[in-house]
Amino acid sequence: MVQAFCYDASTSYLLTRNTSQRCFFLRPSKELKEAILYCIADAQARHHVAIHAFCVMSNHIHVVFTDPDGNAPLFVQAMNQSIARYVNCSLGRFGAMWEGGARPNYCVLPESIDVFDKVVYTLTNPVKAGLVPQHHLWPGAISNAAQIGKGSIPTKRPTKFFAKTDDPALLTRELVLTPVPGAEVMSVEDYGRHLALRVAEVEAAIASDREAKGQKWLGRKGCLALDPFDAPETKWTPFSRNPKVSSRNEDARKAQIRHQKNFRAQYREAKHAFREGNRDAPFPEGTFSMRVHWCVPTVPLL
Repeated sequence: MVQAFCYDASTSYLLTRNTSQRCFFLRPSKELKEAILYCIADAQARHHVAIHAFCVMSNHIHVVFTDPDGNAPLFVQAMNQSIARYVNCSLGRFGAMWEGGARPNYCVLPESIDVFDKVVYTLTNPVKAGLVPQHHLWPGAISNAAQIGKGSIPTKRPTKFFAKTDDPALLTRELVLTPVPGAEVMSVEDYGRHLALRVAEVEAAIASDREAKGQKWLGRKGCLALDPFDAPETKWTPFSRNPKVSSRNEDARKAQIRHQKNFRAQYREAKHAFREGNRDAPFPEGTFSMRVHWCVPTVPLL
């Protein structure tokens, strides 16, 4: 049974979602890249979140974002549904495109430096995987440091799968990229340059390590040539545990874990009362599904 999760307003997350059986359904192509960019931008336009970075690998996706209103699942659901339906349509397949039976993993990032660390982690994902030596060479959908420095990525509505429309608001979507919380003291351009320097340092360290081990890069052509129905040969444990909190500050990490535990305890009591017939039972702030679908009242977490 999936445990209740506290979606507090103004919380930052690293979102991760795997494809079914880790198949390369998201393998890069120009058409799929443009479609995914539009799907992310469209979901953001419908359900406002501040996106700090994202990277779509061949069999999973990372998005670092801050949710101002406590409605993160609405954005994630809209994005994942559009991507899954488009991919299934383009591949001529049916069934679950994302890993079945598993909720997208929301990893809470308590402090600004934690968010920045995960932005760097997300952008260097293709490099760590040995695919390309620099993140901007990844042929899939990614918010490279240069685009983050500009503040947005223009996207166009795909001609395949999506219904035809003359609505100018739907024909194009601007995918807005925002500096991490706490970086407001810098201009967007300065933030982009600072991020690019940090990413370059990590890329250089990875490249040096791979060179010392005699490891080669798969390369852009190799990435584009992947069979979408193949999967990595490395051992995989389905439904393995994923971190719910990540922070350099151990006190902040433990505090967030206690916060989630307290939320679950208060949520269980409220849901029990609700099932017993008390439709006015107050749920703790951070409740999502019961608040959105059943309009239950919420109170501050004790």
